[in-house]
Amino acid sequence: MNTKIHTALKKAQRLMPNSPGVYLFLDSAERPLYIGKSVRIKQRVASYLRSNNMDMEERLQRMVHEARSLRHIETETELLALLLEDALIKKYLPIYNIKQKQFRDYQYVRITDEVYPRMQRIDGSTHSDSDIYGPFKDRFFVERLQEIFARYLAFRSCHDSHPTKRCIELDIGHCLGPCVLPEVHNNYALITTDVIRFLRGEDPGITAKIETEINKSIEDLRFEHAQRLRDDLIFCDSFFNRQRFNHRFRIDKLIISPKTAKSPVYEFEKGALREVVLKDGRISHPGEQLDLFDLSLVQEDDPRFLLDRANLVYNWLNKNKRETVYGFGSSESPGSK
Repeated sequence: MNTKIHTALKKAQRLMPNSPGVYLFLDSAERPLYIGKSVRIKQRVASYLRSNNMDMEERLQRMVHEARSLRHIETETELLALLLEDALIKKYLPIYNIKQKQFRDYQYVRITDEVYPRMQRIDGSTHSDSDIYGPFKDRFFVERLQEIFARYLAFRSCHDSHPTKRCIELDIGHCLGPCVLPEVHNNYALITTDVIRFLRGEDPGITAKIETEINKSIEDLRFEHAQRLRDDLIFCDSFFNRQRFNHRFRIDKLIISPKTAKSPVYEFEKGALREVVLKDGRISHPGEQLDLFDLSLVQEDDPRFLLDRANLVYNWLNKNKRETVYGFGSSESPGSK
């Protein structure tokens, strides 16, 4: 396709610093078409502006063709660039950005407050941040969660808000049957609490149950069944690690620091970045570098935004775990999890 590049883009790129930051390709009305980040923004933007850049996605070639100007915001660190990029994308929803807008399409769940609670897939924008869990990549992941709850906790999986009839799930032991067995109501309330603990990343004893079943299956020479159980165990362990972080990220204080240096140190509180101690000892607060852009319209009270930010930080920490430690709570030292 024709990828003629406007001269203003190349001129702006030459003036960019080769340091961490965020770059914005703008259209003729100065609306963001695409927002990105890099540890070397000058070098990264140059990769979009090469002549006959046929290796680049057609989507991005089209974006460069439509762009009429460039802006950038220099940040002190890579993580600040990542957080700023994410916030700007969620505010402006640029047409050529895809990944960071997907938080609206992910799956979220809540535990209902019905007489016999159940797990319900929801639109995260309609509920407070105290009763929503996620993000989960698709409905199949949510269905896997439901299977775990039914198989190991006997938590109901039917969709009726007020069921009244006995069903096969009760017969095979995948539901306590609170709709037809009044004597299990107290136990079902305890199970509901266990499900909420699970969704917060706490193990209510499920892994011990699975390990017991694995050992029993091996003794009975049911090796295929044991392997399926191991898959459940791996699923639960991975789920607990991420959900425990996500839950504490939105209710607690988080400190991130390097292993071998005194700075930079990041302080989050209830999901919001409060301050950063930079390498030279300066303390930076959010907003100090954002004079070009007003982020007041970013809906940080949308629970999906906060959960997606938790995922963003969790993935960054995993990527940088050799150089970085973190801790939750004012009394905990970095590195405690």
